[in-house]
Amino acid sequence: MDRSISPNEVRVLSLLLDHARGDVTAYRVRPLEELRVVGSCDCGCASLYFKPKKPPGTVQMLADELAVYPDGQQAGLILWGREGDIVWLEVYDLQLESSHRVPDSANLCTWDEFGRRDLECGKRLH
Repeated sequence: MDRSISPNEVRVLSLLLDHARGDVTAYRVRPLEELRVVGSCDCGCASLYFKPKKPPGTVQMLADELAVYPDGQQAGLILWGREGDIVWLEVYDLQLESSHRVPDSANLCTWDEFGRRDLECGKRLH
């Protein structure tokens, strides 16, 4: 697999960076639209691997948020980076097989937002 990042994937990454818990300035230097998707996970989840510009090094968690799909299923998303390069969007199950689709950016919410609402689905990051 080697393809351009999709517009929805750009929006998802942008929203994750907007809600990162640390300083992600170095990860905003390279335009997200330039990222190349070079792989996905063998388990069937929707995780995406991006082609880094720099040599391998230690990865760090940049953001950890939640997707609440229109059908009520939930998946977690973790954005991983290394020395200014975004290298991996991890999509993981919160319910059986909920990670098998990249969420639409409109389906994202923060863990704080999710914890404050009373089982209301679909609250947005923006």
